Amino acid sequence: MRNTKRFLMTACGAILCVVFWLGMPAPQAQAQGGTDAAKRGAEILNAAASAAGGEAVKKVTSVEFKATGSVTTLNGPAPVLVIVQVEFPDKARLETDLGFALVISGFDGKGGWFSSQQGTYDVPADMNGDLLRGVDLTGGLGLYKKSLSGKAEAEFKGEKEVAGQKTWLVEWKGPSGKVKLYFDTATKMLVAAKYRALTMQGAVEEERRWSDFRDIAGVKFPYHWVTFRDGSLFSDQSVTEVKLNAAVEAGAFARPQ
Repeated sequence: MRNTKRFLMTACGAILCVVFWLGMPAPQAQAQGGTDAAKRGAEILNAAASAAGGEAVKKVTSVEFKATGSVTTLNGPAPVLVIVQVEFPDKARLETDLGFALVISGFDGKGGWFSSQQGTYDVPADMNGDLLRGVDLTGGLGLYKKSLSGKAEAEFKGEKEVAGQKTWLVEWKGPSGKVKLYFDTATKMLVAAKYRALTMQGAVEEERRWSDFRDIAGVKFPYHWVTFRDGSLFSDQSVTEVKLNAAVEAGAFARPQ
């Protein structure tokens, strides 16, 4: 944790990095317990994966997308352009262009890094779980792929309303700890997630919301991403371009030398 704090302080001095991206029976109003809750959680995850594309989702090996919008920096809201590349199951790269500065971060499956005008820094190993969670929640595709292969553990916790939508709440055992997942009861799609996240200002309660799902080669992908931190709006971004299974340049996720 000492290394994490040292990294967060150093990175904060450089710039604020944008963190990363049917037909089921009606659920009971209250959460179920034990094995029943786990069974129901698995049913909801699998239904979401099917609604998102099912077999098409299984075939997704990588995703790249561009998005524009606004993000909260140390100096207030600022326009932002982001380019995200993810290779499943465990690699990611994010370019964040704030106009006055470019920040690039990546994760090669073993370790993360952060690069700006001030230099390149290694991300402490105890933040790897957060980076892996980011991969899984990129359009929900990593999570869906795990669910379809029987590798996602989750429990149904009841019904909740999120931004006026009736949802099923599922608690997922993610790579960084427990994550609350919210699935629209009508469409079965993942529309929100809440979890504890490590940022350059310290630990926060982060909530992400997804909407405007569009079909990309048989896969439904969210085109609107909104992030809250400790209850305040952090970023609001709209996707402008998505590529699935595009060739990834060799070394894209490696730490710059």
